[in-house]
Amino acid sequence: MKKLWSALLALLLACQMMAGLAEEPPDIELPEETQGPSAEPTAAPGVSWLDMDGILCLVNRDKKITKAYVPADLITPRVATRKKGMEEKILLRREAARALEELFAAAQREANHILYAASGYRSFGIQQLLFNTKVEAVGSKEAAQRTVAPAGASEHQLGLAMDIQSPNQLNLNRAFGDTEEGKWVAENAQRFGFIIRYQKDWTKITGYAYEPWHIRYVGVAHAKAMHALQIPMETYIEHIASLPEYVLRGGTDYLFVGLVSDRLAEKPVVQSFPSAPEDANAVLRAATVPYLPEGTSYEAALWAVYPTPRPTAGPRVDLDEETSLFSSSAGDIAD
Repeated sequence: MKKLWSALLALLLACQMMAGLAEEPPDIELPEETQGPSAEPTAAPGVSWLDMDGILCLVNRDKKITKAYVPADLITPRVATRKKGMEEKILLRREAARALEELFAAAQREANHILYAASGYRSFGIQQLLFNTKVEAVGSKEAAQRTVAPAGASEHQLGLAMDIQSPNQLNLNRAFGDTEEGKWVAENAQRFGFIIRYQKDWTKITGYAYEPWHIRYVGVAHAKAMHALQIPMETYIEHIASLPEYVLRGGTDYLFVGLVSDRLAEKPVVQSFPSAPEDANAVLRAATVPYLPEGTSYEAALWAVYPTPRPTAGPRVDLDEETSLFSSSAGDIAD
C-alpha cells in the first residue's frame, strides 16, 4: 500500500509539472474586459513589425510588455463564443480579428467544425488580477508563475492572441488538441496567419507548456514559414530579426523558410539585403527565386501570402475606330 501511495504521489507531481508554465491554468474562468482598455491607446503602429505594435512582437517571461501598452486598433471579431453576451467583450487587433473570422468560417465550411472564441485581448490589469488570484490560491508568486503568466508576460495584451474552444471541448485544456477541431486548427491555422504558439517539446524555449487552444497571429507568410520549419517563435525571430523591414513585410514563406534553414544549418553563404534598395520588389524576387519549388513562380508564391486584388487590364482600344472605351468619342459610359 505504501508503494501504491508513493506511485500516486509521483504521478500527481508529474501532472502538476506538465501543467505548469502555462499562459493560464486549464479551465480557468477569465474575468471580462467590461470597460474596454483602461490605458491610453498607443499611437500609430511602430516602424518595425518586431516592435510592440508589430505583428511579430515577441512576448514571453523574458521579454515583457509595458504596463501602459494598449493596441490602438482593437475591434470585436464577428465569431461565435461559448456563452451569449460574450461576443462584444472579446477583442483583437483589426488584422488579427479579420483573419480569425476567415479561420472560423473555413473550419465550418471545409470540415463542418464549430469553433468558439474564448479569450482575446487582456489588459495588463486583467492579467495582474489573474496572477494575484493564483498567488492567493497557491501561496507564493513562485508557485503561481508555474501556471499563470505574470502581467506583461502574456501575448494576450498584444491583441494578437486568441484562446479557442469547440463544442467537443468547452474548457481550456490540452484535450482540445485531441479533438477533430483541434487537429484541424493545428493543420490549417497557418493558412490564415496563425500559429499554435506553445507546442509540445518547446517548453524550455517558450517558457510555456503545451497549449493547443492558444493561437497567435503573425501574418500568413510568417505563419506558413514557422509551420513548415516546426520551430518556436523565439527561434524564428532570432534568425529573422536582422532582416530589413521591407523583407519582413514583403517576403514570402519560401524566402523565410530558406533563409532560416540556411542559418540553422550554419551555411557559410547567407543572403544579405541592402537596407534601402531602389527597387525592393526586384531584391525580394531575386532572393526568393532560389528557394522556390520547381513549377512555382514568384508571382504565385507572392499572391498566396499577400492576396491583394490582381491588377486589371488597361482599357481596350479598337484599332479600327482608333478610340478607347474610355475616351470622349466612345459615347457616354455610366459610372
